[in-house]
Amino acid sequence: MRSFVDLSHDFLKPVLHYQAICVDATLGNGLDSRFFLSQKVKKVIAFEIQQEAIDNSNIQDSHFEVHLMGHEHMDEIIHQEVDAMIFNFGYCPGLDESIHTNVNTSLEAVKKGLALLKKKGRMALVFYPHDQGQQEAQEIENYLMSLDSNQYMILKTKLMNRKSPYLVGIEKIR
Repeated sequence: MRSFVDLSHDFLKPVLHYQAICVDATLGNGLDSRFFLSQKVKKVIAFEIQQEAIDNSNIQDSHFEVHLMGHEHMDEIIHQEVDAMIFNFGYCPGLDESIHTNVNTSLEAVKKGLALLKKKGRMALVFYPHDQGQQEAQEIENYLMSLDSNQYMILKTKLMNRKSPYLVGIEKIR
């Protein structure tokens, strides 16, 4: 079975093209940004709160810009509609696990991200079942369930028989 990172990339791929603007809301090790760049998109804008993660990602590409700030500030940087956005909630593998996303800033970032998505744009949310992640996932899911189904289509992909990451995919209908 494919990983949830791969599944999130599969979900986003249909909206990627040479003029696409993409957001990696949680840079971490840079896998999502590298995926976007491999699709020959126009621009990838990434956010990360740990300089060490930015340094470790070591992405050198003229179509890539990274900001050392929380994803909840994305609207201060992005002033255009975006085609695709991805979040991986939790901590950055290989770095300090006590530094992780949290419910308040993540929910704010998802709301701002949805406002930035263009019509037919897609957002992928990958949740991990660590302790703090349960509350974060539940709060974000509660918010998503309140969204107008005429404006957003929301899909949840989850393994039923084990504790594992899972994917929530969102497409903005209008």
